[in-house]
Amino acid sequence: MLKILKDRHAYSSTFWALFIGMIFIPLMALTFDIGRYLYAKGEVGKAADAAAVGAAMEINWRAFRESGDIQPTGETYAMAQSYANRNNDYLARQNIWPRVRSIRVNAANNTVYVSVEADLSVMFPSIVPQLIVEEGGEAQVRSFRR
Repeated sequence: MLKILKDRHAYSSTFWALFIGMIFIPLMALTFDIGRYLYAKGEVGKAADAAAVGAAMEINWRAFRESGDIQPTGETYAMAQSYANRNNDYLARQNIWPRVRSIRVNAANNTVYVSVEADLSVMFPSIVPQLIVEEGGEAQVRSFRR
């Protein structure tokens, strides 16, 4: 037993066992969680882009053709939310549902901007108590008769 304590290999083995157990494994777990966060954030962005397309489809087309004004209708938010829900497969499997926060219109370049948020706390319950991610999407309104 005394020979093991004097042996340099025993100290090296102990060091590497502690390094792997206390530093390397938690670092790998953190790297995995960061990757999951970035992927989920990208999915929220994908839902925002889809919501913008849905909102651009549900504008007042008569007003757009006649005057070029982009005016949301009563169904614009519903259509944007519907498109956001349809384009979040990964988040839906995690029981996370993005929510359309706002829809803005830029009449100068015929663009609809949609802001979508999602609470990702379900994915990381032990790390952060509340993790809300907000992403934006945009779609351009085009017409052939303008």
